[in-house]
Amino acid sequence: MTGAASCVVPKVDNPCERFLHNQVLAMVLQATIQRAAIYSATATDIERIAFRRALRRTLDAVEEHYTRPVSDEEHIARIVNIADSISREHRNALRQGRFRFGPAQKALNLYLKYQWCIGRLPVPPHCPFDRLVIDTLPEAARLAWTQLDDAEQYRGLVAAARTLAGHRSLAE
Repeated sequence: MTGAASCVVPKVDNPCERFLHNQVLAMVLQATIQRAAIYSATATDIERIAFRRALRRTLDAVEEHYTRPVSDEEHIARIVNIADSISREHRNALRQGRFRFGPAQKALNLYLKYQWCIGRLPVPPHCPFDRLVIDTLPEAARLAWTQLDDAEQYRGLVAAARTLAGHRSLAE
């Protein structure tokens, strides 16, 4: 998997599709950033903008990997890669120099869910785990998704969600 700097934005020629795509990315960024205290107190506007652009490019670049079913392990590895590559490239913009796993999974899972809902991708492997979802999970540790930075804890959330979902996909 490549880092954000080498990402290629997918071609969206239709003005309506381009508009929807930009709206999806804006909503994903808003949902990821607003509660997660992403930025360092000393981050400049330029550093914040660069972070947001890199995250948008990264999400666009991984979309092609979700045109087919993806295993849990492949999906989790991709979330780890997003968190690590964004952290390496935008350390100065980020609180404690880190783009945590929780916000990375929220961004990717929400992006994939939007793409599924508008008919661009098949059903995604997981749902976006946030406070609303986590609070519904039976026997799940009450984790704060904004502070989550551990793939094992995330696997626990996925397992608890699967129990609750029954025969439905996690995205449903």
